[in-house]
Amino acid sequence: MMKKAHPRGKRGLLEADLVDGALAEIERGGLDGFSMRCAARALGCDAATLIYHFGSKEGLERAVSERLHSEIRKPDDKLPWDKRLKHLARQYRRAAQRYPEAFPLLLRFWTSGPRDLDVAELWHQALADAGIPEKHIAAVGCATYASILGLCTGEVRGLLGLPSEDTLVQLITLDHLALTKRLVPTFETLNAETIFETALELLIAGIIATFPARKKSPTAKPAARRKG
Repeated sequence: MMKKAHPRGKRGLLEADLVDGALAEIERGGLDGFSMRCAARALGCDAATLIYHFGSKEGLERAVSERLHSEIRKPDDKLPWDKRLKHLARQYRRAAQRYPEAFPLLLRFWTSGPRDLDVAELWHQALADAGIPEKHIAAVGCATYASILGLCTGEVRGLLGLPSEDTLVQLITLDHLALTKRLVPTFETLNAETIFETALELLIAGIIATFPARKKSPTAKPAARRKG
């Protein structure tokens, strides 16, 4: 089967190349300073070319978000539901580490397109296989997905880093923070991977505790025939 060609627009530019270029520009300059003009300048085209392909800055950002979702690979269907969920979550963490500036785009849109929805289907199916009733899957899916994306963003933006020297000095002067002060040696050795894996275990444990696996009703045995 022949592969579907990527759409070509003005000046023969491939849409996929424009998205990759925009992603590289976001990684270089960050989201705050990102615009159609700066993207066009970095790509060697004009803003009209980007508008032709994506319609607006939001359209381009959605396309970049879809590009990030393409990094998320489908887990083996034969894996238990919790291992599939962990597989997806860990891949989001790797995507955040690879694209720390662009990753927060994933928190901006309810969905960015087909690739995003494909991952959502995998996420929802894992929750369904955990025994969560369908009426609760949307809420649990949004809650767990947002938690993972927020955790990944927190890591690449510095939340999960080691406390600074200034912070440690400040802690020493605050006598009412007795427990937090005792935890300082732990904070100094804590790493982002441990925090991430702990959060994953808590999410899985929370799902199991809130929605115990539904037990199948025992099959009724046929009544024994009376003799005689």
